[in-house]
Amino acid sequence: MSATKTDTRQLDVPQVVTVVPRELITDINATRVDRAFDYVPGLTQTNNFGGLGTFAYAIRGVTTAEIFRNGLAANRGGPPPLIDTQNIERIEVLKGAGGALFGRSDPGGLVNIVTKQPTTIRFVEMGGLWGSFEQFRGTIDSGGALNDEKTLLYRFNFAGGSQNSYRDFVGDDRLFIAPVLSWQITPDTKLTVEAAITRNNIVVDRGVVAVNKQLGFVPISRFLGEPGQVSRQSDAVLQVRLDHRFDADWQMRLATQFNTGTLNGESAEGRGLLSDNRTVIRDRNFRDYSYDSVIGQAELVGRFRTGEVGHILLLGFDREDFDNRQLYLRSNFNTFPYAIDIYNPRYGQPLPPLTRASNTLESVTDTGFYAQDLIDLAPQWKALAGVRFDLFERSFKQRIGGNSAEQTRAAASPRAGLVYQPIPELALYANVSTSFRPNIGTDAGLGAGSRAFEPETGLGYEVGAKVELYGGALLLTGAAFRIDRENVLTADPSNSGFQITAGGVRSQGFEFTAAGQLTPELRIIGGYTFTDAFITKDNVLPVGAPLLNIPEHSGTMLAVYEVQSGPLRGLGIGGGVRAAGERAGDSSNSGFKLPTYVVADALGYYKYESFRFGLNVENVFDTTYYVGSVSQFRVDTGSPRRITGSLLVRF
Repeated sequence: MSATKTDTRQLDVPQVVTVVPRELITDINATRVDRAFDYVPGLTQTNNFGGLGTFAYAIRGVTTAEIFRNGLAANRGGPPPLIDTQNIERIEVLKGAGGALFGRSDPGGLVNIVTKQPTTIRFVEMGGLWGSFEQFRGTIDSGGALNDEKTLLYRFNFAGGSQNSYRDFVGDDRLFIAPVLSWQITPDTKLTVEAAITRNNIVVDRGVVAVNKQLGFVPISRFLGEPGQVSRQSDAVLQVRLDHRFDADWQMRLATQFNTGTLNGESAEGRGLLSDNRTVIRDRNFRDYSYDSVIGQAELVGRFRTGEVGHILLLGFDREDFDNRQLYLRSNFNTFPYAIDIYNPRYGQPLPPLTRASNTLESVTDTGFYAQDLIDLAPQWKALAGVRFDLFERSFKQRIGGNSAEQTRAAASPRAGLVYQPIPELALYANVSTSFRPNIGTDAGLGAGSRAFEPETGLGYEVGAKVELYGGALLLTGAAFRIDRENVLTADPSNSGFQITAGGVRSQGFEFTAAGQLTPELRIIGGYTFTDAFITKDNVLPVGAPLLNIPEHSGTMLAVYEVQSGPLRGLGIGGGVRAAGERAGDSSNSGFKLPTYVVADALGYYKYESFRFGLNVENVFDTTYYVGSVSQFRVDTGSPRRITGSLLVRF
């Protein structure tokens, strides 16, 4: 489990983890993780970076992009393509700070993706998906033993396809391959080698604009970039893991990960709206990014007792090294407006010259040591204590102009929690945890005078309750939380266009979640979250100003009913609702708001022997809604009604 990195029951942990199982991913035909996140309570989209990468999301009002794969960081050094779901077994969403185990992160929570692993049973599953906007996708999932002793196992996943969009001139095509090989060297030692390769061609799309802070004047299909401009992404990951069991109580895990990727291509992106309220000024952009990262990790887990007190001890060490190279060329929109009429766009204008250039090299090393003890104090009482120490070293160089900075920081991230179980099915808990996250970039100093930003720090408190019903088939949770962050980047009042670390923000609220089986036929996942996220200190914005993209009220619920016996056995029907309240649409406290939305989804499927036929309708009532924004000039739209059909055949 992500909350402890040990095999521990949810009720024994003073923290909430929402699990998105493979079954739900298949139910809703989610091909990317952003769609799988739609039914995670308390998780909201904030920015999809024009479709270029795994989007930034907010947990408990804290925006983050932290995603891990099998416990190792999946997005260090660069913007990886949107993560494909084809090889995902489950998604674990950790609520609250994870810095005591995972290191630099945000205090609202993080996501850990657990991938599909080899099986001893040989099988092949082939799939096809067809849908609205010319979507087509083919998949393969296969696995089994490669020798008679069943000590050498494999798993192979493939996905390939393309789709256009409800957005004019926008589309993408993708190729994804993920092989896994495991070798049971001895009964107590297993070696696993796993890879994932992604190739993606995509059109950068910054969404629509608001006119006089109002949405709806521009149809959600209106594309304000340039047709035919495509960005090409590649990403390759290799993980090697060695698991060894010394005896029934002690085990060791060694892991390493290599990741490399590139992004290059052109785009035209909006920067502002002229006073006529119909002309968007744009700049021309060219990106040539590349990144490499190496992560090594060693963990030891042991169970022992000191008198009447039981312990599950975790000791760990990890080290991350990554380089991020970014060549970013832009035109000057003040000199060459590259303007487009939002009501009557004229594409194919002469390209403005690329006169603004940035060529940066960032190198980061992070070394961490961590320890955690899950303590069984008594039959009804359990405690969790942990701490992590990080040494963070970073160099940043702007190769045009010579601006550079060096930074070395040490940080400790402790956490503690207590669980009380008055009855076996009920757990009451409380925790306190800290976090730190280095701020990327430098202040307004020039050359040798530049200074790296101080790291952002966080402190979170949480109290809650968990209930397991129907023998553990259904988990209900309720939690109240408060998170404070300091050293948040904010505008420098003495130097426009630069930032300083002088901000403070707070996020507080409560949430209720439900996940699991209500009956053998009915499974659900969903919940409600109230979040009050606002500024507590800033140089420009007033105290109390709301945070960008964070709704006070949000909720989701998905229910699926599957017939278990009789002539209709294997028939499943389901429906879901996703809702978010009004939220700030920019970070400048201008009064621009994204409106409330409620969106309904429906699904049905039929399983017969080795076949599964599925039909999904996303946004049944064709509701117009907006999922997130960066500013009035970059607002991401939600999909209109989308219909997809799917077929899975297993041999």
